[in-house]
Amino acid sequence: MNEEQLNALKGEFKNIVDVAIKENVEQIVGKEVAEKTASIVSKMRAERAAGNDVSGVSDETKIAFVKDIKNITRGEKAAILENNDATGGYLVPTELHQGIFRIAASVGLVARDAQMFPMSTDTLDIPRYTGADLLGSYLGEDVEGSETGVTYGDARLQVATWNVIFRVGNTLISDATVNVADWLLALAAEGLAARMDKEGFVGGTYAGSPFVGVLGSTEVTTYTMAATKTTFAKFDADEASDVIAQVKESILSDCAFYFHRTVWAKIRQVKTANGTYTVGQNSSMIAANFKKYGIQPAGVLWDYPVYTSDYLPDNSTTAISTAFGFFGNLKLGLFVGDRGPIEVAKSDSATVGGKNVFAANQTAIRVLHRHAISIGLPAALVKIVTAAA
Repeated sequence: MNEEQLNALKGEFKNIVDVAIKENVEQIVGKEVAEKTASIVSKMRAERAAGNDVSGVSDETKIAFVKDIKNITRGEKAAILENNDATGGYLVPTELHQGIFRIAASVGLVARDAQMFPMSTDTLDIPRYTGADLLGSYLGEDVEGSETGVTYGDARLQVATWNVIFRVGNTLISDATVNVADWLLALAAEGLAARMDKEGFVGGTYAGSPFVGVLGSTEVTTYTMAATKTTFAKFDADEASDVIAQVKESILSDCAFYFHRTVWAKIRQVKTANGTYTVGQNSSMIAANFKKYGIQPAGVLWDYPVYTSDYLPDNSTTAISTAFGFFGNLKLGLFVGDRGPIEVAKSDSATVGGKNVFAANQTAIRVLHRHAISIGLPAALVKIVTAAA
């Protein structure tokens, strides 16, 4: 068999494995998550082919990871995963822990842009300045300077435990390959990134949310749209300009707008009386100036990038007096605490997605991580609310 035939065979095997995993994932978490995970895996492979693997995890470590998952499913000892006697799970080593977060940062806005703090305890209080600008004063001849009062508040990071459970076929991981590892790492990262975005943006507004996000916070600056602008779709360039003016100059450099894609679609359609688009049809072209790795801006408003997220309110939920988007600096406005390491556990008798894994010759894998999310500097964020009437 020549090299060309060998590479073709490898590609065929990779596709077979991909299809098998994707179908398995679709049954548990739905088609949308399976598609997102497939997209992440594709990006990881493209980056690796270019010599820059987004995960930063070596192929040897990835293969060792899959081998450990296989050993765990068989009830055997793991090699690189450290046993955690407290819960019966296995602790992921630092390289894999950081790799999952790097993958999450390529697909999640909070994982990428929020300020990250390592945590050694379950609670971390971070001082944040809440007073007026420190201007100081000039001294006259033989006149004592007066003390300037400094007002601090606390951003409290309180850890909560997140987990995602998926099942894998025992025959599927019988061979430890980088291909399988990519899928396992991407699936865990997709779940982590999605949950962090949901909590960071709308936490505190729905049942089961342990954190308070931007739209749920009473501390974040609230901008209410002008009277009669009672729907999301009535947000326009004039409103955007006023929103920007709520944020101090020193914070503006890394600011952006954040909306659901269906809301942004409506904002782009707003026209003047003579039919001219107020946002501009070239907005997406201008957005190329703001490109970062992974997630790309969907457009621009008044020279600030616009990012869209599925975890912000969509246009179908429009209502009066409702927060639906925000503007601000996530690096200063939102804090994330990392109470690692990530933990992996398994069950061969659970029912996942309505299927008994024992009867299906599968194993349920649980990925668990402890983290915290809190509003950092409230003045760095402005949530946008529709008018009451």
